[in-house]
Amino acid sequence: MRISDEEAGQGRSVGDRMVLILDTVATAPGEVGLSELARLTGLKKATAHRLASDLVAHRMLERGGYGYRLGLRLFELGQQVPASRRLRATALPFMADLLAATGEIVQLGVLDRTDVIYVEKLTGRHSVPVPSAVGTRLPAYCSGLGKAILAFEDQAAVDLVLAAPMPARTSTTITDGPRLLRELETIRDCGVAYDREEGTRGIVCVAAPIVVESYVGRGGHRAVAGLSVTGPAHRLQPVRLAAAVRTAALSISRLLGPVPLR
Repeated sequence: MRISDEEAGQGRSVGDRMVLILDTVATAPGEVGLSELARLTGLKKATAHRLASDLVAHRMLERGGYGYRLGLRLFELGQQVPASRRLRATALPFMADLLAATGEIVQLGVLDRTDVIYVEKLTGRHSVPVPSAVGTRLPAYCSGLGKAILAFEDQAAVDLVLAAPMPARTSTTITDGPRLLRELETIRDCGVAYDREEGTRGIVCVAAPIVVESYVGRGGHRAVAGLSVTGPAHRLQPVRLAAAVRTAALSISRLLGPVPLR
């Protein structure tokens, strides 16, 4: 595919623009029309149409009644990510046990820069609606999963979160670096993290890290994911479930590799 000299002068490659289109459609609440897609991406309408048409041809996008939506090919590719596939396959039996024992939402997440991406979620008949869904992301600083992972990540990952804004989402959100660092130290000591309505009012959770030794070929240990049980504040008592969540996370960790969790 060729792009015009004027467009090339903007410094964006064709691949960059395709990813921009996919990200824009992914974050929209519904289908995105062509004019809206051009406005949101800053691309010329003709360029947006050309690139979107190519994405439709490759099933990365689909045309709906109003505009564009994500295509099934993206789902198919996502299922083939080796690390995610192995992690989910290992964790699912333990997640199912937690769901059966608690009746609350059980979630599995990984860290991506400053956010947690939810890679698996199990719900029961009595589960309440929460903002998370498989494939969505939430800020790590205000989620139990995010804090559980950050406590066992390297300093560079923590510094990235500390350097980003931490706006208050509720009255209990941790919004300053020193307090978050103290919280992470507490999590390292006890092996579990709590979300005390920090991300969503009325929702609490308890989370534990899934930790693998020498994950990146160097000494020490690092969290590759987190496991949590989430529910309404009026019903869920996170402290009572801490041992069960930590035990499940440790079991998953042992199956993935050696775990030097203190």
